[in-house]
Amino acid sequence: MNYATLRLSDKDNHNDYFDLKFKLLENKFVPKWVDRVLEAQQMQYPISEPWALYNINDNMNPGFLKERLNTLMRRVDRISPMFGFQIDDINDQDSLNKIHAIFEKHHGQIDEWKGSKHFKGMNNSFRKNLSEINQFIHACEMVSGSPKIRVVWFDLPKTNTFNNDDYKLFTNKMTFGSLYHLYSDVGKNIESLADDNDDHHHGMVPNLHYSADFVVHFADRTDQQVEKIENRQKDYVLRNSKYLQSHGYPTGDPKLTTGKIELARLETHWNKTELLSELKNYNNIQSFFLS
Repeated sequence: MNYATLRLSDKDNHNDYFDLKFKLLENKFVPKWVDRVLEAQQMQYPISEPWALYNINDNMNPGFLKERLNTLMRRVDRISPMFGFQIDDINDQDSLNKIHAIFEKHHGQIDEWKGSKHFKGMNNSFRKNLSEINQFIHACEMVSGSPKIRVVWFDLPKTNTFNNDDYKLFTNKMTFGSLYHLYSDVGKNIESLADDNDDHHHGMVPNLHYSADFVVHFADRTDQQVEKIENRQKDYVLRNSKYLQSHGYPTGDPKLTTGKIELARLETHWNKTELLSELKNYNNIQSFFLS
């Protein structure tokens, strides 16, 4: 496997598509990630968020995100009351944190939901709606961010964990068109907690598990931006060292490593402006395949 192809399309016309081709990097983690992708495909799991193109076009606008998040909470509450309120402003971070904390409480860590009383006797749409609430919270938090495409497979069991060599590959750098692994645990990691001042979360969950999930960023970070991000995260760890140690993560534990692992780089003849202009024409993640 040397290449990965992400196919975007018009959701109403799958014959109108655009391919993004990536060259896989040669590091020790990439083959492990490839195995996860192949497993998801062999089990015929669908891509769970075919709409997850952020700041690419106007589809994921603030009005749509607010309406979608409120609709999902109403659907869940009709079956099993959990939320009991609606959000008025997607920029209200405290409300987003509260919603996320309710999701964490009822879903639990990774696959804990399978044994939860809240899911017994429920059809698949109930869990799907609850999972989408989590994803739309993050979509609200990304609405003013840089363009990106997320690809996730909810159904793939999260059983594989990073080792110390994997953590050495983590980076807070961001390169336009690069493909990175995606946080696969349920909770808030150091990155999130350092950014959003969450007083509602049920516990810090660092980058423990990896899956087939990934994100493609269409922006670059300057060295100054990376330094600012890393200093903010280091400051959070120092200020909360006793709390982290009480949860089994002493200062210096590799599990507290922040960032993502770069997996592949985009190969294209388009310049950045041309590519972003072309991507505006597509609103659906149609498929992803390796070759």
